[in-house]
Amino acid sequence: PSAKLDPFLSLLFGQDGHNEHEKMSAGVPPAVLELYYKLTSRRLRLRLKKWSLALLVFGIVALFLLVAWAIETGKMPSAAELEEDGRRLLHRGEYSHDMEDRLLNLRPTGAPAPASTRTTKNLQNKAKLAGLTMPNSGHRPSGVHRKEYMQELEEEQKKKQQEEQHKRAPAPAAKPVNRPTSHEIHSEYKKLIREYPFQPVRNERGDFCNIILVRAPMESPHQMKMFERLKNDILFIGLSSFETFPLPSPNPFSGSWPEDKYLGLFPGFLHMMRDPSIFPSHVKLLLMSQSDFALPNEVPTKIKKYDFTFSGSDQDVHRDCVGWASFAKNWSFVKESLEVMCGELNMTGVLVATKDKKDKKACSIPKSCEGRMIQTKFLDQGQFFRYAKQSKFVFLPQVYDASPRVSTQALSLDVPVLMNYHIKGGWKYVNEKTGEFFHDMSDFRDSLRTLLDKVEMDEYTPRTWVMNNYGDQISGSRLKDWIEENFADRVLLPPGTKLLYPSGA
Repeated sequence: PSAKLDPFLSLLFGQDGHNEHEKMSAGVPPAVLELYYKLTSRRLRLRLKKWSLALLVFGIVALFLLVAWAIETGKMPSAAELEEDGRRLLHRGEYSHDMEDRLLNLRPTGAPAPASTRTTKNLQNKAKLAGLTMPNSGHRPSGVHRKEYMQELEEEQKKKQQEEQHKRAPAPAAKPVNRPTSHEIHSEYKKLIREYPFQPVRNERGDFCNIILVRAPMESPHQMKMFERLKNDILFIGLSSFETFPLPSPNPFSGSWPEDKYLGLFPGFLHMMRDPSIFPSHVKLLLMSQSDFALPNEVPTKIKKYDFTFSGSDQDVHRDCVGWASFAKNWSFVKESLEVMCGELNMTGVLVATKDKKDKKACSIPKSCEGRMIQTKFLDQGQFFRYAKQSKFVFLPQVYDASPRVSTQALSLDVPVLMNYHIKGGWKYVNEKTGEFFHDMSDFRDSLRTLLDKVEMDEYTPRTWVMNNYGDQISGSRLKDWIEENFADRVLLPPGTKLLYPSGA
């Protein structure tokens, strides 16, 4: 038909258009032309007005795109997506039974599994969400409580890790180390410690020792080159002092690296892990953190002005506490717990470093906390200690944190702690004499009430416990003995050394 008789072609090329097919092939996708002629008759094309015909064609195309979108978004999440969802819930302290079931009812993309295997598939997803592995067969016994079941999974995981540890190959052959002939530090030692990941070690007299603690990932090629060049002349020991190091952090605002990059890189590691079997067998291990040292020698007080103190970070205040530091402090969970502490229990507290440095803008908190919470800018240690001493407990909701020093500082001030059970480092300080754990919001209220009741009954003795187990004298002697026992062939300590400390933290 000519352009004058065909309203669609007239719409495209004008009333006096000619050689419509050539123009169509030049300027319009062939699929559109083919669709147009298949779905319309010549009589319809002659009767329809331009605008109605165009609307018909565009409507058909829109319908096609809508169907394609629905198919794509309707896919079941992948196993990786399920794992990420579980990880995010875990760091927020929201890994509840109900949420777990909702996640596990989703199956990875693909055809539905036979009825006899669906239970097993869900259990495998569950184990993966919890960071565990599970055999390919077997079903969850009916009536087993969730915590008991997770304990079974943990035992299965430990057994598998022990089996793998026996199969590990010995450490790869390396360039022979240079045996020390003097206790003097290396000529490049002081240059090395100007780089953040490298932390010096001193003895009780303040003398440097030829040992470097690697407390964070080496993010620049320059730092890695320094390590490779000096690793046979200086004893490098890993130290968990940054997020989940040596493992990559789940913090979305942090960098990442291969999971095994640092696990076997150093001959020894001061770690914070509940289960250290992730390290290769050639790595010498010691459960030790920065927070084991430098305990404050402050005089405690029995006069309590606040229910609790929380130590945050002022780095993300202008983004309403959304960012790297706030993720590390688990601020999203803090806001949920405040709904309980303020709205249900009428508690008072101090939220340290939740205002900017100008002491003007603050992170938002629930309305029920207005008039009950004091929000401060970043405080020096003395100011923080004054608030902590006047509190019934210190609140530690973190998960991806490398043994926060606030934990042992609070205990030294004779203040118990309420700590997230899932915290990566610092869990070793909590027992019946020092405080309580909570897992998520499902048991937060119970743990909080238990702690407050014991505080009222004066059942905790945190200062006595921490002073008997940690501090410079005890931890310094432990570190020195460990170095001499495992690395006497790698380093000579200054004569008379009795204690070793991480320095410059």
